[in-house]
Amino acid sequence: MFQEMINGSIAVLTKPSVATFEEHEKDNLTWALIYAVIAGVINAVLTALKDIIFPPPDGAANVGLVSLVLGGIIGTIIVLLISWGITYALGRAFGGTGQFGELAYDLALFGAPLTVIGSILNLIPVLGSLAALVLGIYNLYLTYLGIQSGMNLPKEKALYVIGIEFAIAVVLGICVFVALGAAIMGSGALDR
Repeated sequence: MFQEMINGSIAVLTKPSVATFEEHEKDNLTWALIYAVIAGVINAVLTALKDIIFPPPDGAANVGLVSLVLGGIIGTIIVLLISWGITYALGRAFGGTGQFGELAYDLALFGAPLTVIGSILNLIPVLGSLAALVLGIYNLYLTYLGIQSGMNLPKEKALYVIGIEFAIAVVLGICVFVALGAAIMGSGALDR
């Protein structure tokens, strides 16, 4: 099964289309999670390697490899299930007929390898940031195709799903920014 996923990843990354996703699609949530967790572990190891090569400044948190790997596994599973769940719920709200496992599998086919590629490129100081932008745009395009395939949605409705997800991410980002700002301001007031 792992080799099937690698072959599917290569196909959707090199010949992105709804037809390519459909050709490699499976209704298999378990393997989608396994594939994503493997990418999360690789990402954690590469992050630890980056911390060794480019140590964080004094005073910055230095997290051990075991903590990074465990955090990568647990964090990956939680974040992906929430993300895939929101995408699935929105897809169903717009009339999608796909199964949750199909959507998860489609999204894992490109999400896992792009995460690893991004982590590898992140080892190169300036290139990593530029690559993250390019990979982010490509990831968005592949998500659009994956939603069409995994949820059996037409192009316009897949765009609605992505648009709503983007709006949710922006709102969550603003909430986190405000909460962090309030915490920083609050801690500054306590120091006086």
